[in-house]
Amino acid sequence: MDSNFNAGEKNEIHERFIKEFERARFNAVYFLEMFWNKVNPDNKIELSDEDKQTLFDKYRGAPFFSDFDKLHKHQEWEKKMKEKGYKDWELQ
Repeated sequence: MDSNFNAGEKNEIHERFIKEFERARFNAVYFLEMFWNKVNPDNKIELSDEDKQTLFDKYRGAPFFSDFDKLHKHQEWEKKMKEKGYKDWELQ
């Protein structure tokens, strides 16, 4: 990292990187849209919602929760977001 960053800025940048990496790692649709299509503009891949769901399901990662209360809260949040019309790959 550039030495012009102070320790707090380095930590913040590192945390943002880890968050993006983990999302891309377990969400093939996110990786496709946020990375692949930007790095390969001449070879973009466009998918229907049905194809996105199939891709997401094939490579879906399961989040880890340290206790059932956190798992339950996450499931309730997902349920509310799906009721609002969000797709699976938009939530993870």
